[in-house]
This record gives sequence, C-alpha cells and structure tokens, in this order.
Amino acid sequence: MPKPLADKIRPKTLDDVVGQKHILGENGALRKIIQSGKIPNMIFYGASGVGKTTVARIIAENTNLKMCKLNGTSASVSDIKDVIAETETIDGFNGVLLYLDEIQYLNKKQQQSLLEFIENGSITLIASTTENPYFYVYGAILSRSTVFEFKPVSAEDIIPATER
Repeated sequence: MPKPLADKIRPKTLDDVVGQKHILGENGALRKIIQSGKIPNMIFYGASGVGKTTVARIIAENTNLKMCKLNGTSASVSDIKDVIAETETIDGFNGVLLYLDEIQYLNKKQQQSLLEFIENGSITLIASTTENPYFYVYGAILSRSTVFEFKPVSAEDIIPATER
C-alpha cells in the first residue's frame, strides 16, 4: 500500500520543520534538549497543524527508546497498561517513549495511571494538546514535564515546505 502524501512530505529532521524557530532554532531550548540526547517528559501545546506530532516523531526516531503512541480520544486504561507492560520487555529495556496525542481527553484517573512510571523513568512522556495544559493536564504530570508552546506557522514559513 502506498504511503499517504502527508507521510511522504513530512519533515524528517528538525531543520525541515517549518516555523517554531523560538524553540527549534539554532539556540532554541527544545533543539538543545533533543541534541543532548536526554529527553525529559514534555508537553507540546498549540493549535492543530503546527508540528507537534512531527517533532515528537523526530525525537522518537533519534532515541534508543521504544516508541508507543496513544490518542487521548480513544485510549483506555487498558491501552495505558499495555504501554506499561512494554517497559518489561526486551524492546522496552532502555525505556519507552510514549507519545500521547490529545492528552486533554484523558480523565484524571487515566493520567494518574502513568504517574508512577513517569516518576521512575521507565516511561518518557511526550504529550500534545490543543488546549492550555495548565487547565487540562493532571498537576502531578504537569509538574514533572517541560511545556513547549508551538505557535501558528506564518505564510512565509510555509514557503520552504511547499518547495520541498
């Protein structure tokens, strides 16, 4: 089955990501974190289509962690338990990078089920949300994460992507 066009043109490196120079530019805090190789728990906050998922994929591809992806609109506690179980496999030996899209749709209990594993380091969480995380993310997870705001992409920032 052929790849969708969006997957074919999706940026593969941080330099290919359009916009977000405030965090991904040469001296951007997120770029420096990624380059360090020590990925903390993070929450990406911003409108749809600004690169949150793309940056999470780039991070995942450059770590030794097993990547798991869940979407808050459909994930259950059972799905979260399946991710936790991955931490006990050979693939998850170095830890699991959990990309949790739309975390604002998980209830407090679902978010709490991750806390122990975030605290002990067996799960590194990268969560994304279109809503203000200070209102929608469980406080204990928020306090253990670094929040990055992704800003709207300007028309001039899109030009390199269209040329690519």
